[in-house]
Amino acid sequence: MKFSVIVCTYNAPRQLDLVFCGMSRQTRPPDELFVADDGSSAETRDLIASWQERLNIPVNHVWHVDRGYRKPRIVNESVRRSSGDHLIFLDGDTIPHSSWVEDHALAADGRQVLCGRRVKLGPGITPRITRDWVLAGRLESLWSPVSLSWLRGDSKRYLLGIRLPPGPARIFHPRARKLMGVNFSLPRAAFEAVNGYDESYTTTWREDYDLDLRLQRAGYSYYPLLNRAIVYHLNHPERQFSPEIEAIHAQHERASNIRCAIGLDSPFDPNN
Repeated sequence: MKFSVIVCTYNAPRQLDLVFCGMSRQTRPPDELFVADDGSSAETRDLIASWQERLNIPVNHVWHVDRGYRKPRIVNESVRRSSGDHLIFLDGDTIPHSSWVEDHALAADGRQVLCGRRVKLGPGITPRITRDWVLAGRLESLWSPVSLSWLRGDSKRYLLGIRLPPGPARIFHPRARKLMGVNFSLPRAAFEAVNGYDESYTTTWREDYDLDLRLQRAGYSYYPLLNRAIVYHLNHPERQFSPEIEAIHAQHERASNIRCAIGLDSPFDPNN
C-alpha cells in the first residue's frame, strides 16, 4: 500500500518548518508528501524548496492564488496530484510524533477512516518550541517540556501523547471517534466516493465536519487512533462561530447527500 501525506498551510512558515522537522524523523516515511498551500507568500515557497532538497521523499508544493479561505479547494487539488492508496492529513501547525505515519500505516486496512487526536500545546510552551527540540525528539519523552507544561496547567491532553501498543490503546479507547481535520487518514477510494472536500466552504471552517457527515452517510466505519499517531498542536486563538455559521452547520447536518456538488471532480486553475 502506498501512503500520501497532505499538510495544509497558509502563511505560517515557522510552524510549517517544525512540521517538516517532525516529518524528517518518521520511523516509516510516507511515499510522498504534499503541502496544500492556500496562497502563502514567497517565504513559505522558499522554505518548502529547502526541505525538498533535504527529505528523502518527494515533497510537492501545491499552491493557488490567495483569494481568502479556500482550504478545501487546495486540499482537493493535492489529492488529485497524489498517487497514494491511503491519504493521511495533517494541519500545518501540528508537529507529528516520529511514529505518526507508521501508526496510520499499521492501522490502514483499505476500508476504515482512522481518527487521531492531538496534544494541545499551551500558549506558554508554543513560542519556546525550537527546531532542535523537535529534531532531538524532546517532545516525545515521558518527562519532557510538554509534560512540565501540562503539569503547570499550560498544555492540555498530554496523556494522549503517551504512545501505547495497538492492543492497550484499543482497550482504553474502544469507541469510534469523529473525524478531526488536524489528524486523520482514509482510503483514497473513500475520499473519492464522497467527492472530497466541499469547495463551497470558504469562510465557515466546518469543511472537516461536512466531510465527516458524508463519509458516515456513505457507510464508512471509523477506527480510533488515540495514544497512537500522536501529534502536537501549536497554540493559536480559537475561532469563534457566528449564528449564521451555526445555521449553515445545522443545515448540513439535516442534509442527506453523500457527494458534494463542488469537490474533487471540479476544475482547478492556480491563478484563479
